[in-house]
Amino acid sequence: MSAPSRDINDLFDDIVLTEEKHARTGYDEGLKDGNSQGNEEGYKLGYSQGVQLGEELGKILGEVVAQQQFSHTERVRRTLDQLRSLIEGFPRKNDPEADIIGTVETIRNTHRRLRALLGTKGTASREPSPANRKDYSF
Repeated sequence: MSAPSRDINDLFDDIVLTEEKHARTGYDEGLKDGNSQGNEEGYKLGYSQGVQLGEELGKILGEVVAQQQFSHTERVRRTLDQLRSLIEGFPRKNDPEADIIGTVETIRNTHRRLRALLGTKGTASREPSPANRKDYSF
């Protein structure tokens, strides 16, 4: 006895459904691989920039703490206190609402103002030059 023959439309439906199933499987696998690679690349970039920014802020904070050991005018003391507060208040956790770029620029501007008040503007700066400074915007 021979197997019952199938309608040609059923055969075409099977072919189309198989093709769709394989396309969906391929898409899902590609999406999974792409996400894992993209996450890893993003993590490495974020980590690298975070370390550089942390180093910059650490150097500024060290300078502030050292300067706070000396006697200064009221204006310099206020600027030192403001700069220290800005750095100590810098976000240390991933907060999507935090204005990291704005805060970094405020810290850098306040640091420049402090150096001008201290008369150290012409000395070797610990802050990266504009050409070497990272732009943390996306």
